[in-house]
Amino acid sequence: MLLHNTMKGEKYEINLKVFKKLQITILFNVISVFGFILVELGIPTIVATMIDVGVTNKDVSFIYMMGGCIALVSLIGVGGTIALGYCCSKISTAITRDIRNDIFAKVQQFTANEFNQIGTSSMITRTNNDAFQIQQFVNVLLRTALMTPIMFIFSFIMTARASLPLSYIIAATIPLIILGVVVVAKITKPISENQQSSLDDLNRISRENLSGIRVIRAFNNDQYEQKRFKETNHRFTKYSKNYLKL
Repeated sequence: MLLHNTMKGEKYEINLKVFKKLQITILFNVISVFGFILVELGIPTIVATMIDVGVTNKDVSFIYMMGGCIALVSLIGVGGTIALGYCCSKISTAITRDIRNDIFAKVQQFTANEFNQIGTSSMITRTNNDAFQIQQFVNVLLRTALMTPIMFIFSFIMTARASLPLSYIIAATIPLIILGVVVVAKITKPISENQQSSLDDLNRISRENLSGIRVIRAFNNDQYEQKRFKETNHRFTKYSKNYLKL
């Protein structure tokens, strides 16, 4: 399976066969998510039951039993959290490794015209920064993509059992949350594109200065290059700040 991406005229293919190699790890990742959810939802439920039944009725044996359940759930949760971190890191780093290898292999097939259209600085950004961003995204996605909907479903069921009108209020907020996500995504897209462009410019200026430092000093253009870099860096900082605000 191949993923195609096109930006600024370049087109490269990312091999996604790594998912087939990591099927067992992905399965353990899903199991670990349930272990984490068990802690997040199980312990408050057990504590509530212990107070409502054990403390209210002064049933010491029931309190001890619930305490043992909390200890068991906590151990499962610790194991699930450790396993989740291991699985997420293994999967995300493996995907990023293959992305870098595929991008580099694709670059070797570029014609001179294609290479000039993309530019060296842009390729450095794609190989390093973009791949790292994908790694971070996959890491977060593996932790929350399955966890969030499952926790929401279980929480909604528990809320409905406790108070049906309250569950209606929660259900009514779902479209607003989805709308908010869509709006934020549309706002951040142009900001992200500007940030990417300014990062390409930073890499280009840095590469030009490092490779041509002798020529720059020979023509006494140090001040000009510093000014050019500061202006580009300021523009990148502004776009990054606006992006992180959202």
